Amino acid sequence: MWHDLRRPTVDAVAEPDTPTPEHLPRLPRGRRYAIRALLAVATILLVLGIFAVWANRQVLNADNWSETSTQLLENTAVRTQVSGFLVDQLYANVNVAAEVQAALPPRLKPLAAPAAGGLRNFAQQATDRALQRPRVQEFWRAANRATAEQFINIAEGNSKAITSSGNAVVLDLRVVLTDIAARLGLPSSLVAKIPPGAGRIKILTSNQVGTLQDGASALKGLALVLPAIAFLMFVAAVYLAEGRRRRTLMWVGFDLVLAGAAALVARNVIGSSVVNSLAKTEAARPAAEAVWSIGTRILRDVGQAVIITGLPVLFAAWLAGPTRPAVAARRAAAPWLRERPDIAYGVAGVVLVLIVWWGPIPATRKPIPVLIMVGLVMLGVHALRRQTAEEFPDVTAATVGAGVKARMVRARSAVGRGPAAGNGARPADPLLERLERLSELHDRGALTDAEYAAEKAAALKA
Repeated sequence: MWHDLRRPTVDAVAEPDTPTPEHLPRLPRGRRYAIRALLAVATILLVLGIFAVWANRQVLNADNWSETSTQLLENTAVRTQVSGFLVDQLYANVNVAAEVQAALPPRLKPLAAPAAGGLRNFAQQATDRALQRPRVQEFWRAANRATAEQFINIAEGNSKAITSSGNAVVLDLRVVLTDIAARLGLPSSLVAKIPPGAGRIKILTSNQVGTLQDGASALKGLALVLPAIAFLMFVAAVYLAEGRRRRTLMWVGFDLVLAGAAALVARNVIGSSVVNSLAKTEAARPAAEAVWSIGTRILRDVGQAVIITGLPVLFAAWLAGPTRPAVAARRAAAPWLRERPDIAYGVAGVVLVLIVWWGPIPATRKPIPVLIMVGLVMLGVHALRRQTAEEFPDVTAATVGAGVKARMVRARSAVGRGPAAGNGARPADPLLERLERLSELHDRGALTDAEYAAEKAAALKA
C-alpha cells in the first residue's frame, strides 16, 4: 500500500482533465508556425496601434489638445519659455525705450535705454506670475483650443481657407500678450497699438496641408484597424492551438505585456531624439523635456492600459494550469465556486469595484472599457466554475477545512522537531506521519476523495 504514497511528480498532481506540458498534443508543424506568426505579427501591430491611438487622441481631439496645453503652462520650465517669448514680442512691437524716455525728466532721458533694458527682467518675472493667474490661463486654453479646432478642420478637409488664402495655422496669443502688457502698467493707448500679428506661433504652413490631410486620414483608420486586427490575430492563434489553448492564451497575455512595455520604452528612446532636436540650447532642454513628457502622457496611459490588460490574462491562464499552486487554489475554491455562485460572482464584483475606485489607468474611469472588463471577468469566473466542477465534483467546504487543519498540524509538528524547539527532536509517530502524507496527497489532487477515505481507513486499522 505504501508504494502508492511515494512523493508525487508534477504529472501526478495535475488536475484530472488538464494535460501536463509533457502530455500536451503535438500540433502539426505548419499550424505551430502559423500560431507563432500570428502571435508575433499581432504583437507588432499592437505596438503600432498604441502609437496610432495616442496620435489620434492627442492630435485630432481638441479637448485633449487644450487640456495638454493647460498642463504645459503649469510646468515651470515651459512657462519660463512662454514668458520669454511674450516679453520678446512685447519689446519687438512696442517701443518701450521711447515710452520710458517720454516719462523721464530732460536730464534723465539719456538713461531711457538702460532703464528699458532693466525693465525687461522685471517684465519677464511679472509675465511668469501672470501666466499662473486663472484669467490668463483661460486665455491660453481658449487660444490653444481655437488652434486645435482649426488644425483638425484642415486635417479632416473641413476647411479650405488655408489652401485658398495661403495663410498658416497659428497659435494666436495676442490676447494673452495684450493682457500682459496691461498688467505691466503700459497705457491702454499703447496696448491698443500692438499689431494683430504679434504673439503668433506658426503651427502649420500651407504647403503642409496635403501631407497633413493624408496623414490624418490614415491615422484615424489605423487607430481603429490596427488594434482590431491584433485582437483578431490573438483570437485566431488561440483557436488554432487546439489542445494547447491555455498555454497559447498565456502567450497572448505575455505579448500584451510585451507590447505595452515596448511602447513605453520606445516613448523614452524617441523622446531623447525629439528633445535633442527641439532644444537648441541647454537652457531650453528642460522645457523641451517637459513638452515631450506631458505631450505623450496619453501614450503612456495607453501603454500601461495594455500591460494591465495582459496581466489578468496571464493570471487566468496560470490559474487554469497544472502547477501545484494552481491546482491547490482551484481545489480550495471548488465548494464555493460550484455551490455558491453568488459568492463567486460577488467577490469578483467587489474586486472590480475596488479597481474602478482605484483607477490605475484612465480606461477604468470610462463606461465602455469598464463594461468590457465586467464582461470578461464574469466570463472568466464562469469558465473557472465549470472547470473546478469537473475536476473536484466531491470536494466540500468541510474537506477543504480539514486540509487546512492538517497543514497547520504539519507546520506545528515541523516547528516542534526543529532545532529551535529547545526540547530536542520529537519522537516520530508513524501513524501521524502516514495520515499527514495522505492528507498532503489529497490536498494536491493526487488522491481522490474515495481513495483518500480508503487509505485513511486502512491506516487507522493497521
